[in-house]
Amino acid sequence: MTRPDLPAAPGERDPGFRPLGWLAALYAVTAVAVALQRTMFPPPENNLLIFRGAFDHLVAGRDLYAAYPRDYTDLFKYSPTFALLYAPFALLPLVPGAVLWGLTCAAAVVAGTARILPPRRAALALAIAWLAVVGDLQRAQSNVLCAGLMMLGWAAMERRRQLPAAAAVVAGAFVKLFPIAALTGAVFHPRKIRFGLVVVVVLVAGAALPLLVTGAGSLAAQYRSWHAVEARDALPLATYGLGGADVYAGLMGLLRVWFGLQWPFWPTQLAGIVVLLAPLLRGPRAWTPAFRLELLASILVFSVLFNHQAESPTYSIAMIGAAVWYAAGERTWWRTALVALCFIVVNLASTPLLPPELYRDYYVKYLIKTVPLVPLWIVMQAELFGLIPTGRSEGTEPHERDSLAPNPIA
Repeated sequence: MTRPDLPAAPGERDPGFRPLGWLAALYAVTAVAVALQRTMFPPPENNLLIFRGAFDHLVAGRDLYAAYPRDYTDLFKYSPTFALLYAPFALLPLVPGAVLWGLTCAAAVVAGTARILPPRRAALALAIAWLAVVGDLQRAQSNVLCAGLMMLGWAAMERRRQLPAAAAVVAGAFVKLFPIAALTGAVFHPRKIRFGLVVVVVLVAGAALPLLVTGAGSLAAQYRSWHAVEARDALPLATYGLGGADVYAGLMGLLRVWFGLQWPFWPTQLAGIVVLLAPLLRGPRAWTPAFRLELLASILVFSVLFNHQAESPTYSIAMIGAAVWYAAGERTWWRTALVALCFIVVNLASTPLLPPELYRDYYVKYLIKTVPLVPLWIVMQAELFGLIPTGRSEGTEPHERDSLAPNPIA
């Protein structure tokens, strides 16, 4: 038997694989159970109807971004490429299509976490993030898929695998735009220009992919409609806090509801980008595997905290980032307290455990869901700036060191 703090002997399986396997099985069972719940008991989840309808509309040459009130409520807001990539799920009947979609989203999270963390730590991160993932799966959303693709793309960049890295990040961006933030990892890549060219080629090829089922003129019109939808979504809402699945708008919503600040979103988002990227100025000597992994976790939280269109399910991405950050670091009391606060406020308070009147009159009205992410992200950035020690010289135990990046940056 191996000690839990030592690597497995040659030919012996790392004991961390067992809990990781159990967590992977839990995620798979959860995905299937939630998909059955949301499709076999009417009414079916609206997001599933939107995604399925989008593929049909793309093939038929109809405007993806028009309203189709007879089929579903709300609008399709993703790229034409996503409408095409949803084909394997849309072509199946509703129930098996939903099951396959849920399994795909759950698998992306599990695979991404397992690629960036050693087995024992990956299992811990998945355990912390599980309830947040359940919430996203219940809405048949794509947020956990995006988080998984960001982690997979980051891991591929760390391993100098340019095409898989570009494909994962660009695929996430065709679902929702913010996964493109994972390309920050290219800063650590020794062949930046070549990688940039690979990203451009993949981006162009992905944008043109719907030409397989539609004409060039129709596709150009789809992209114009998509741009119009994104432009409307960039405008501030008149009100926030109307419902649990409504837009929370991250830090921008919090500033408006708590302090009445009515300025545009972009100054706050620009300031967030500057703070996010400023630790890179510490230079290559600071860019250890631990630094790079924590930057990824910070990007995941940033993608929600500075997302003016962040809905309640979107916060699953931030919780995945928090889980990765905690699992990768030392178990200090303040780290535990920060993640526990996020788990309670972001996850548990969104369930029926919180009395309905408190949920409606305080939690939703004052966008409390965002609050614990603010100190969490501040601490993450303080660690990246070197103002708070992580307690780990390279971010892992000796046998785990450089597990993310087998070729350390010189």
